[in-house]
Amino acid sequence: MGIADRKARNFKRREGDILQAALDLFSEQGVEFVTIEMIAEKAEVGKGTIYKHFSSKSEIFGSLIIRQSKEVFAFLSKIRTDAPIIVQMKQVLRLFWDMNINNMGKYAVFRKCEQLLVMDDLTQDVSAAFTKAVNEKNRRIKMLIKQGIKEEIFRDEPVENLAAAAVGLVIGVFDIILAEEIKPSEELYSLMENMILKGCMR
Repeated sequence: MGIADRKARNFKRREGDILQAALDLFSEQGVEFVTIEMIAEKAEVGKGTIYKHFSSKSEIFGSLIIRQSKEVFAFLSKIRTDAPIIVQMKQVLRLFWDMNINNMGKYAVFRKCEQLLVMDDLTQDVSAAFTKAVNEKNRRIKMLIKQGIKEEIFRDEPVENLAAAAVGLVIGVFDIILAEEIKPSEELYSLMENMILKGCMR
């Protein structure tokens, strides 16, 4: 391995260390209250090193969301695309539920990062990667719904409307759980799943 390759690998590793430090601090102290200085101390690097990797706190938010999206896509890739569309939809919903219910603190961090992220503060590369991740998530959701419409299982409604209703219901349920207005349970999951699927069906 050449010097340039080693430097690139070390740069990438340090970037990962900074993101992990940020995620840990966000989980422990709240996204709004963590400063760049605190992240630098936790990652055991200088403040200037942080800015070599990220132009702003928003860019850390965006990079964390991009990293999380890659984890989700890796799980989604295990879902069999030749399974009946209802089975696929149930698997996607179950995956999202289990992944987040088992770590609500992490979900709360990503949700807050989404809310506080300022797109204008992102560099072109991170902005492009963030937009790509969001578009890919939307594409996969719409692809499932389109297949359901094609098979005449789902309503022949605009795909965007069905996708927005399904995603909105899921996020709404999780926001209510985060607000501690209700506790997560299998009964709640089953109700959410049934409302989404039956709402899409003819």
